[in-house]
Amino acid sequence: IGHTGSGKSTMIQHLNGLMKATSGALYYNGENIYDEKYNLRQLRNNVGLVFQYPEHQLFEIDVLTDVCFGPKNQGLTEEECKKRAIEALELVGLSNTGKKKAKNFSLGMRQRLAIAIALIGDPEFLILDEPTRGIDVGAKAEIYQLINNLAKQGMAIIVVSSELPEVIGISDRIVTFCEGELTGEFMQEDATQEKLLQSATR
Repeated sequence: IGHTGSGKSTMIQHLNGLMKATSGALYYNGENIYDEKYNLRQLRNNVGLVFQYPEHQLFEIDVLTDVCFGPKNQGLTEEECKKRAIEALELVGLSNTGKKKAKNFSLGMRQRLAIAIALIGDPEFLILDEPTRGIDVGAKAEIYQLINNLAKQGMAIIVVSSELPEVIGISDRIVTFCEGELTGEFMQEDATQEKLLQSATR
């Protein structure tokens, strides 16, 4: 968590190599992702990233084609792409939506669709940037239920959010950012809104 401009979104884009640090190194499973021969495509399968505005990830003629876009570009057969896409859509509660157009979805449904796209690579880590911003209470509950279900299945999840009460409710560990720096770290049992706000402000 942190105020707008504190560096949260910039930080997470380093975690799957979308941005490169100006100095230092970043390791995934003991390998430096900045090495010349490192497989960034595989890293982006292992570390799924869902951006703050899901509509930026949705541009195909229908939902199934949207979800199939990534694996198709990785060289998977059409049959395997569809199989994975259908499984991912079921996982996020969007079964039988494959022929529909994402532009007709509510914001909450688009967010779940963007998560399905990230899940199709079977990631070890899932990063969600402000996944509940702008959506109603019911849709928020669905997103958080989905997060909890994925966590129970063993997936590590990083959520960027400014929704303090909700973050406290779903997180094992909370870190605060301010002016591009990590300024605090709290386990759930020690986190209060007051402590988090204090840590995220200079």
